[in-house]
Amino acid sequence: MGYMRDTICDMANFLGYFEAARPFTEHEAWLLFRVAALAEAGGWTMLITGLALKQYVLHGNNVPVLIAGQIHGMIFFAYIIAALGLYPSLGWTRYKAIIAGLASVPPYGSLLFERWEARQRRHKALRNYHACTLYTALMLNDPQY
Repeated sequence: MGYMRDTICDMANFLGYFEAARPFTEHEAWLLFRVAALAEAGGWTMLITGLALKQYVLHGNNVPVLIAGQIHGMIFFAYIIAALGLYPSLGWTRYKAIIAGLASVPPYGSLLFERWEARQRRHKALRNYHACTLYTALMLNDPQY
């Protein structure tokens, strides 16, 4: 029982250090995540194309599926590593990182998640801009300044 408790404590300590490290800037992390998401969508396209070639063109020849499947699998793991490895630099919660990873399971889900997150980031930047503009306008109208 003590070993399990120690293991859980070590894992919690590791996550704390990992989340505090933030090895990338937010801009770099976002660029890496976008590349991984787009590549994962491209991997799905290759896999679906391989399946279509097998079914309708090559009539049972598995070579296109084997090649596209291996490439898609490598890209899938790269996306998972990106989603789980970049979340501290992106300022995401663990929950959002897990959702990003799960989004890659259905075809083109990583692309949908990337577009949703891009929209969230734009809205956050716009809210910050409006808040700064309002603060500046209030300060300029303040007779004290």
